[in-house]
Amino acid sequence: MSNTEIILNVDDNEPGRYATTRILSRAGFQVIEAGTGSEALRLARSASPQLVILDVNLPDMNGIEVCRQLKTDPHTASIMVLQVSATNVALLDRVSSLQAGADSFLIEPVEPEELEAVARALLRLHRTEAQLRRSLAERELLLREVNHRVKNSLQLVLSMLSLQGNEFREAGAREIFAKAIARVTAIASIHERLYQDNDPLSIDMHTYLNGLCAELARAGIGEERHADLRTEIEPLRLPTENGVSLALIVNELVMNALKHGRPVDRPAIVHVKLRRLDSGQGQLIIADNGPGLTASASREAIVASSGLGSRLINMLVRQLNGQLRIEDADGYAVHITFPLQPAPTWGPKS
Repeated sequence: MSNTEIILNVDDNEPGRYATTRILSRAGFQVIEAGTGSEALRLARSASPQLVILDVNLPDMNGIEVCRQLKTDPHTASIMVLQVSATNVALLDRVSSLQAGADSFLIEPVEPEELEAVARALLRLHRTEAQLRRSLAERELLLREVNHRVKNSLQLVLSMLSLQGNEFREAGAREIFAKAIARVTAIASIHERLYQDNDPLSIDMHTYLNGLCAELARAGIGEERHADLRTEIEPLRLPTENGVSLALIVNELVMNALKHGRPVDRPAIVHVKLRRLDSGQGQLIIADNGPGLTASASREAIVASSGLGSRLINMLVRQLNGQLRIEDADGYAVHITFPLQPAPTWGPKS
């Protein structure tokens, strides 16, 4: 046992409180005392004990309510609570204590050996949980550092691609490099968001895809005329790997729509929609009001040919275990339906 561990003994009965403190002190524990619920809450916050031995009957508030407040306060939630009582010993009383967050319950009178043994067991559990919280905190810092370094590395790649692309005189080569830069930018921006997010294991698709589409609209890929890029992104958090796949798909299809999906007789409109279906699947739709495949054979290159964009999209759809469907009426639309994977839970340090 660490000599910094503190037990808070809460009992309004002075002789009983003295007896419990004496047992614990003789066992080598550091013990502080409280006679009321409000005093117990104050000492729990100021002295940071690792264990509270808490009587149910207190003069100002019920010990079960004290336990509930301890367990719902982030500053005291990790404290172990041993509820004790000589009168409130019915099954319902014990269940109520445990439902309020108590870690154990003892019926008084308690033999000194049992009290000491239970106290040591709960303190061992507290040390184990504390170590887990430290490990989670270290893991969080590591993930953030990894995402930060990946983002910086990708920014270096972007700079190198930009410098290399400026050396090409041929328009086709410059366009290839521009697409490569856009793909790397999409990935880099995800890692930047993961570095800033409270949850580095998943990505907020609503915020990210809206930002990505705004960047693509400002870039004006291959066309100086204005295009109205409209987004309808439902609030969804997806595992990072799924978020990266969707982001790259959106990047490819929106760039294609901005270049090939502009009608000649009316303003260009591109829709990007992401929603949750009742079937538990997700659906991504990217549609424009352009000429469609029949009037522009080059549009087919994005999904039906052996080009890099086509191969990339089909590979990403397979990674999502999704299905791709094309509509070519009143424009051009790609529908991608995929099973929604639950985002991994992230336990921030408490």
